[in-house]
Amino acid sequence: MKVLFVVPPFGGIKKEGKTEQKQGFLPPIGIALLATILDQDGHEVKVLDMQVQNLPEQKLIDFIKDYQPQVVCFSILAATSLVAAELVALIKQHIPHVIIVCGGLHASMFPEETLKANPTINYLVSGEGEYTFKELLQALEQKLDVSHIKGLYYKKDEEIISTGIRPFEKDLNKFPIPSRKFFTMSHYVPLPSQYHRFPVGNMITSRGCTYSLCTFCFESSPFVREKGFRRISVQRAIEEITYLINDYHVKEIAFWDDEFLMDHEWVDVFCDEIIRQKIDILWSCFGKVNFCSLPLLKKMAQSGCKNIFMGLESGNQEILNFTKKGQTLDMMRNAVRWAHEAGIEVRGSFILGLPKETPEIAQSTVDFAIELDLDYAQFLLNTPFPGTEMHEVCKSGKYGAFDENAGFEKYTEHTALFLPSGYKNKEELLSIQKEAYKHFYFRPKYFLRKVKNVRSKEDVFRYFRGFHFLLKTRVLKNSEF
Repeated sequence: MKVLFVVPPFGGIKKEGKTEQKQGFLPPIGIALLATILDQDGHEVKVLDMQVQNLPEQKLIDFIKDYQPQVVCFSILAATSLVAAELVALIKQHIPHVIIVCGGLHASMFPEETLKANPTINYLVSGEGEYTFKELLQALEQKLDVSHIKGLYYKKDEEIISTGIRPFEKDLNKFPIPSRKFFTMSHYVPLPSQYHRFPVGNMITSRGCTYSLCTFCFESSPFVREKGFRRISVQRAIEEITYLINDYHVKEIAFWDDEFLMDHEWVDVFCDEIIRQKIDILWSCFGKVNFCSLPLLKKMAQSGCKNIFMGLESGNQEILNFTKKGQTLDMMRNAVRWAHEAGIEVRGSFILGLPKETPEIAQSTVDFAIELDLDYAQFLLNTPFPGTEMHEVCKSGKYGAFDENAGFEKYTEHTALFLPSGYKNKEELLSIQKEAYKHFYFRPKYFLRKVKNVRSKEDVFRYFRGFHFLLKTRVLKNSEF
């Protein structure tokens, strides 16, 4: 069968004009894996990633008419749910008999709501979709009944049918290496703070989180938490790195695991293997401060780690406790200091607008970011995603006002959905977010350090792009995204 995977863009479909190339994204690995599995089964597969290549409406229609897919699959996030609905309607208008399948975290957490809001969707894949997609395509191709395929939702005589929960695959090594042949890799350029050498590839070595308590995170929801923590073998990870280097000349890899440092023994063996095989690769990852130690960070740096993203969240201990993050200010100080001692840059992420926060507390968070001497910092707004404990807390009204009427497309880290009681209005919160970026980045000390760190023309180019991005999307913006 001819299959098309579509990744909806943030911000809507372009009605006219030129194709919009966007930076700050890397290939969607989950879709790459699904596409690889279907490709190996003999299906003809294409991927249209509109996050990086947002086609204007007419070009999109021309692309669909030219390819004539029999099945179109969408991966839906909360923030792209409205755009996905528009795309489904557009595709159905021009190819009425096409079969629409959707999946992704948002669709998996709210399957019935998604089907009710989008009546033209034929099938919804809930949970991890590798086996479900494979079996669904086999059934569709052979015109067989799908009621026995676990992990599906669909409509029958206006009734929504669930086929039951699909058990999670415990051994991730059973899945093939996600092929990148479905993407034009040159289209993917990360944010300047996310890499040192180009081209950049990305990988995911694990699924799940052993901590799963943070109130703002999907990993804390029962739907996600029950999956448990699973990881590919070190050898399998090395094979994928080698594939990216040999086939795509990748010089740096961004590991997109929710928590890369969770299994110290695995990370230690992984670093040893890169060092032993003398693999010339730089890499970055996400790491919780609880799992950081100086010996581990030094080993990581020796194997090529140049950058670690830490979710720090707040510079106020009471607020941190409220998020159930399980970390203290001193733990964060130590983790950042150790990383710098090992020669690893730190990107710190903070959340503004959490329950119990005031403008004064927000300012203390910015001051804390400066005290830590972070290499990069981002200040996001509290987004109480449905399905998380934070959503229930904010919705209760105990700690402030929550916009319950906001559509899912508003669930981004740049929209003030929740206003803590300590703030006068949304404008004050948005202003504090903008000032946080100014206060952190527009300092002589910070500027001079970046100038001293310039080692190549690539560094100059990265810093220029970073400054432009900062001005355009953080400092000069006058409203919510």
